[in-house]
Amino acid sequence: MERHGETIKRLYPGLYAGNEVRAERRDDRLWAFEMKCNQLGRFLWFEYSPHGLWTSIGAWRTLDDGLGVAVRLRAGTHFWDADVDVARPYGENIYAALRGDPGL
Repeated sequence: MERHGETIKRLYPGLYAGNEVRAERRDDRLWAFEMKCNQLGRFLWFEYSPHGLWTSIGAWRTLDDGLGVAVRLRAGTHFWDADVDVARPYGENIYAALRGDPGL
């Protein structure tokens, strides 16, 4: 199946996997997603990396919702903030935090 440019295959009922993203049905309502990512600095922030470790990128009601997050991470426009379980866009404040600029 290909959605939002991400390709995943159904391995078993409730389990889909691709090379860099996978989804598992956790209960009747949510899909738990993981994607290959690397940690950004000392924060619980993660960016997509094809050679990274499997990292949780949240639980979503539909496969489409989770794959939409994976697409933004792969595009490099967003990173995963594990502290609050949300995909956040990169901005100057994020780059400043990663550089360790004072005053943040």
